[in-house]
Amino acid sequence: MSVSSPSPYQSFAKILSSYHEQYAEPGPSSVQLDSPMRSDAVLDEAGGLLVALMSAIEETIRARPSSGSWDTAGEDQMTGEEQEALLLEHRTWQLLRSMYDNRLQRADPEFQPLSAEKALREDAYIPPEDLAQLIVNEDEDLSLWATLVEHLQSRPLLNRPPPLEARHGYLPTTLRRAKAQHRTGAASTSSAGTGQTSLDPDFTLRDPQGPGLAGEDATYQGPLLETLWDLVRHGELDAAIRVCEQGGEPWRGASLMGGRRWTMGGLTKDSMGSTALEGNRARALWKKSCRAIAKNPVISSSERALYAALTSDLQTLLPSCSSWEDHLWAHVLSRVEARLEVRWRDLGGFWEEEARALGNDEEDAQVRGGLEEVFASMAAVQKEDVASATRNPYYVAQRMIILGKADVLISQFADRLVGLEESVSPELVGPLVRFFAHLVLVLRSLGQSVPDTPANAILEAYLHILEREGNDHLVAMYAACLREGNGEDSYAGFLRTMDPNTTKEARMEALARAKTHNLDVAAIARETVRLILEEAFATIPALSSEQPDITSFATGLSERDVQLIRAIEWLTFVPDAARDALVKSNDVARYFLALGQANAAQALLKTLPPGVAQGDQDEEDPMEDVTEHEHFQELFTVFACHEVVQDVLGRQPKATATKLEQHNWRKSLLSAIERVQAVTIHLLTSDWLLFHIPDDTSIGTQRTKELGRIRQIFIPDLVLRLHTLLMSQRHLSPSLLQSALDLTKVVATEENHVYSEFFTWSGEPYRLVAYLDRVREASLAALESGSGSAFVVAR
Repeated sequence: MSVSSPSPYQSFAKILSSYHEQYAEPGPSSVQLDSPMRSDAVLDEAGGLLVALMSAIEETIRARPSSGSWDTAGEDQMTGEEQEALLLEHRTWQLLRSMYDNRLQRADPEFQPLSAEKALREDAYIPPEDLAQLIVNEDEDLSLWATLVEHLQSRPLLNRPPPLEARHGYLPTTLRRAKAQHRTGAASTSSAGTGQTSLDPDFTLRDPQGPGLAGEDATYQGPLLETLWDLVRHGELDAAIRVCEQGGEPWRGASLMGGRRWTMGGLTKDSMGSTALEGNRARALWKKSCRAIAKNPVISSSERALYAALTSDLQTLLPSCSSWEDHLWAHVLSRVEARLEVRWRDLGGFWEEEARALGNDEEDAQVRGGLEEVFASMAAVQKEDVASATRNPYYVAQRMIILGKADVLISQFADRLVGLEESVSPELVGPLVRFFAHLVLVLRSLGQSVPDTPANAILEAYLHILEREGNDHLVAMYAACLREGNGEDSYAGFLRTMDPNTTKEARMEALARAKTHNLDVAAIARETVRLILEEAFATIPALSSEQPDITSFATGLSERDVQLIRAIEWLTFVPDAARDALVKSNDVARYFLALGQANAAQALLKTLPPGVAQGDQDEEDPMEDVTEHEHFQELFTVFACHEVVQDVLGRQPKATATKLEQHNWRKSLLSAIERVQAVTIHLLTSDWLLFHIPDDTSIGTQRTKELGRIRQIFIPDLVLRLHTLLMSQRHLSPSLLQSALDLTKVVATEENHVYSEFFTWSGEPYRLVAYLDRVREASLAALESGSGSAFVVAR
């Protein structure tokens, strides 16, 4: 698709959004693409929504012409199959506009058509053309059929009449031959039957064995009659008459005009300015004559088909019909003509009596049945083009729209979605789903009943198409049209597929789009996180029974870690989801810490907004989540204090530094060590992660187990870290060695629940043994100080 020409996906979204902004009925859902609109805004023939959609399709077709190949195309071209699908979609929207314009107008309680019988009583001389229009208006079926015929007679996009050479004069080649014969004396042989004796329009019929038409004239008759049939087939009678006149056959043009009903347009006060006295007063006789031509086996099939089309003679007309639309047009046109004639005769009146006196067409067919019978008859047609069309999804859609079964159509297509890619070419799946998705939206905009479950399935399929085609920014507006909460679920499914490395701003923007379409962004954020975590944890192995090492904070994060952290960020974008952010961040942090991944847990907590735990103070029983979060933060405070010590150690003055610099550095180091000692002792003596959790559910039991595992991993580590720090820096002050010895009291005190964490899950005491070895070293150092006690340091 060229840069200057947007794709139909983008064009359709822009058009629907624009029309709903202008014409949607006021209400909370007025910004949605399926909110109710005035019917004229959708169906207007000049500037309605459907016309705009058709224009978008036409723009696409003209911007990317067909390559001429059915299945291959260049970069700026489309295959013949793709173009045919777009043309059929364009035609289907055109049909939808016509059908619903008729149906909704008649469904209006204020619609009260004038009775033809009453009009005839009031004016016995009402012209047949006006009376026929009244008959059509008051008959619901006849009105729909007439509208359908009008649609079928309109030309599809890119359809043109067959090319025809411009000719002037009547049978010029035959006329030249006759003149040449006359000049050379060929007339003397006419008595033998070999000369040209007549040039009237019927001379070839009267004398089939005669010389007939000259070569070029005979050759010209075929294309001429094909063009005339095509023009009559598409309701372009005036153009057909002009072709006859330009070809020197005005008599044929006059024969085509006979189908017009008699009217006195300029002689009534309601139609001043119109041409008076138009049409055929002897129309029944004209039909009888045309029917005779259509059934004359001597006449060419092309000419017979032409006059069969003029009289709607179904039996003679059908053999010349090649396409699905041709057959439908022939069937419906014959029914319109037949019902009109019956009703006109039943009503009577001056003009009907005169027509009866002039002569009737006794062979006027009495066609029975409605549109259901029409399609049943077409289903039995053996012609390949018609048979294949009955299976084409666009023709199926047209049939169901004509029958007024759009709701059934939606359900049937939704059932086909699972195997759609197996029955339709890959490049046609997107346009087809796009059509049906917008059919759902258009029907809803018109206030029509659409089954929610099938409609949701189609719209969800369209969301996947939009993602696949790179139109992520359109997903929210269509997801908002899903009913029964599915909009939020589907959009969450889309957000789940976003790359975790997408910028925070881009993800916030994607979530914000949902709000503009009346979707619950908090619900979307919650569902997005649920989906991501569910998928991630389904592939993550269970926690190992082995004691993990604590990951260094300098270690980078894995792709899985980033995915889990980014998942929680969705909840931080929505203030209403603050509690969910707290709960889910605790869940993920608990998982990280149970693996010893303090670096990942810290990275996660840093993404949370400040005060995330403070908004829950008014919630019912929220303290366990707040407490857990605060305890995690307390752990990282200890680690942060250790980092401060390392930072101070890294700034140790050189040997040449002044005594003041040495003193200040030593003071800073002691202060940092004392801070580490204070926060560590506080954590060890404050029942860290031992708060009450209801264990009446499997989740509560699992949570308690995970917190216990975290204590077993980090409590011994914090004790050993503090002891090691105090012993390594005891040369700064004897108090550090004493603090290391006093730490044993904290570990040994029963109510602190510290020493028990030194045992592994299998009961192995190796970490306690390691700690006691280090205590023994500290005790020896105390004895060396001259205190005389293993747990007292001499001052």
